[in-house]
Amino acid sequence: MRRALASIALSILLGLPGSAGAQMAEVFKRSSESLLKIEAGNNAASGFIWSDSAHAVTALHVVDGQPRIVAHYVGADGKIVASTAAVVEKVLKESDLVLLRLQTPQNRKPLALNLAPPAVKQSFDALGFPLNIAGYSSTEVKLRFGGNQLRTILPPKVLREITDYPSTSIEILNLEGNLVPGLSGAPILDAEGRVIGIVDGGLENGAVGISWGIPASHLQLLAQSNVSKLPGATRSAALFAADLQADVAPTQSLGTFGLTKLRSRTYQQLAATADDQLGLAQLTQMFQMFNPNAFRYDIYQDLVSGATVVVPEGAQITQQGNFIVVRTGDARMSMKIQLKSVSSPQEAIAQAQVFEQQLLEPGNGVAVLPDPAWTYLQAMQRFGVTTIRKAWNRAVYRNGMLQPEKYYFETLATNGKSQLGVAAVNNDSSYATNQMEVACMQGLADPRCAALVRSRETWARMVLGVQFSSFPVQQF
Repeated sequence: MRRALASIALSILLGLPGSAGAQMAEVFKRSSESLLKIEAGNNAASGFIWSDSAHAVTALHVVDGQPRIVAHYVGADGKIVASTAAVVEKVLKESDLVLLRLQTPQNRKPLALNLAPPAVKQSFDALGFPLNIAGYSSTEVKLRFGGNQLRTILPPKVLREITDYPSTSIEILNLEGNLVPGLSGAPILDAEGRVIGIVDGGLENGAVGISWGIPASHLQLLAQSNVSKLPGATRSAALFAADLQADVAPTQSLGTFGLTKLRSRTYQQLAATADDQLGLAQLTQMFQMFNPNAFRYDIYQDLVSGATVVVPEGAQITQQGNFIVVRTGDARMSMKIQLKSVSSPQEAIAQAQVFEQQLLEPGNGVAVLPDPAWTYLQAMQRFGVTTIRKAWNRAVYRNGMLQPEKYYFETLATNGKSQLGVAAVNNDSSYATNQMEVACMQGLADPRCAALVRSRETWARMVLGVQFSSFPVQQF
C-alpha cells in the first residue's frame, strides 16, 4: 500500500500518468485530432472541426478577401497528414466567425461545446498554431475581471478603426494570456476538452497586445446564419491577429529565454496606443529633427513571459555576458536587455537592482547620477504591469575632475512573474563629443558631422524602442 501511495505521489511530482498534467495532455491529444491549420492567401491561423466532420470554424478575418482557403490536418510530429480545400458556408460578421465546408473531409470527431459562463480567473487553454508553427501548441488563458464588450476595453482611437467587424457591442471573453498571431480561430478548451470560446483577435497596445475570444454560444448563432458572402472589409492595422504572414522567422534562443520576431511596425503605429503618451510625446519632441514618424521597428517577444522588446528594424540581437545586446552597426550606440523570472514584488525590485548594477558598473572613481529630466519619480502601474523609466549619467574622475563618459535610458517593467530590463546605451557622452554633435546639428561644416548625426539618429531610434518595450497588460 505504501509503495502504491509513493508511486502516486511520484507520478504527481514528475507529471506521469495519473497527474493533472498527464490528464490535460490526454485531453489535448484527443482534441488535437479535431484541430486544423487554416491557410488563406498569406494568412496562417487555426480552426477546428465543429458540428460534423465536414465542417470547420475559424475567425472571419482570417479568410475574408481570400479567394482560396486550405485546411490542413496536422499530426503530433508537426507534419501535415492531409489537406482539403474549404469554402465558406456561413458567415456571422458581428462575431468575426465563419463556418467552412471541407471539400474532402477526414473522419474526425467534432469538438463539443461548454455553454456555461466561465468564471473569472478560471484557467483554460487555447489550442492552435501560434506564429504558424509546424505543430500545434497549447496556450493557457484566463478570463479577466472587467469589461465584456470591445467598446468597454478598447481605447477610442482603436474603436474608430473597427469600422465593420467584429461588433464592439457583442459579448466577448476578455482574456488574460500571451496570445499571438496564428491563434485566431483556435478553440479555447476547458479541462474536459470542450470549447468554451474561440480566439478572435488582439489589440496592439503599443508594442504589446491584449486579446479576446468569442463565447462558444455564438457558434449556435453562426449555425443559424443565412449569410454566406464574405464582407471584404478593410482590416484595422491595430488588430494584430489578422497580421500574420506565413514566413515567421524562427525563435532566437538567447540565454535562458527566446525572442520571436512578431511583426514590424512604424513609430506611428506603435505610438497610437502606447502606455505612456506624455513621456513619448516629450521624447518625440526632443528627436523631432529626425522625423520619428518615419522610424520602423522590429517587435520581439518572449512567448513564455510575454516580455516584449522593440528594436530598430534590422538590428542584430546577440547574447553577450549578462545581457542580450542589440546593435545596428554603430559602435557608439547599443541596447542591453535582461529578463528574469520573479515570484514577488520584492524579488522584482531586487532583479531590477541587479540589472542596473551590471548595466551602470558603479565603482571607485565612478559617479552614476540620475538625469531628473527623464527619470520617473515613481513607478507607473497600468493593468497589472508596473513600469518605471529612468535616465543615467555615468562619469569618471580624471585629473581630479568628473568627466562624462556614458549615458543610459532604461525601462524596468514587471508583470509579477517576470522582470524586464531594457536600456539604450550611449558609449560616448563626453563633453567633446556632445559639443561637436550640437555644433553639427546647428549646421557646422565638418567631415565628422555626417557620422555624428547618423549616430544621434540611431540613439533616437533606440531610446524610443526602449520607451515602447514592456509586457502585455494583465487585467482590466
